[in-house]
Amino acid sequence: MDTMGMDVVGDDEMGEDIDGEDIDGLDVVGARGKGLMRALAKHGHFRIKSKAFRNVSPQGVSTPREELDPLPLTTVISVPAGGTTSPLPGFLEAFPQRPFRGERIVLSAIQTLAAGGFVAAGDVTVISPAIFVGAVQVGATQGDMPFSLFAATAFGVRLSIPPMGQGSRIFIPFQFRPNLAAGDNLIISGSIIGRAVR
Repeated sequence: MDTMGMDVVGDDEMGEDIDGEDIDGLDVVGARGKGLMRALAKHGHFRIKSKAFRNVSPQGVSTPREELDPLPLTTVISVPAGGTTSPLPGFLEAFPQRPFRGERIVLSAIQTLAAGGFVAAGDVTVISPAIFVGAVQVGATQGDMPFSLFAATAFGVRLSIPPMGQGSRIFIPFQFRPNLAAGDNLIISGSIIGRAVR
């Protein structure tokens, strides 16, 4: 909320109570605060919208809602039949079909063994050098990040991923660091959870 021209949602005269709203760090509580807001609005410092018009643009057009959606990532990796030496490169990518802003990445790396069974490989599969959204790098700097950082059970990993338009490319290059023996295989999968405009 901003007193410099942005909308202020709510006014009890227009259908919604405004107790608890915050304007530039000032909590608006009670009749005195509401009176201050009305006075500022009267002099053009900001506009007050009723609850009924919260989802309508200034031109009267309904704005689309934002809801959480998964965005599956496609894996591109080539494993030679005779095994390979370290590191084994590959990448994950996606092209959203609606405007999208990711918040959480979920990644999985599993190594299947020729002798049978499998092992988790999230600690030895790393994103390198960074995550890219279009031409924008996500993160404070480049460097290796293990897949296990973005495991399905991880928490506190909500990211500030830039918003992207329809058809923008999300690109996550990775490397599998150990040697992959003949007959072994690497299964990589991933998805991004975020807000897609409907």
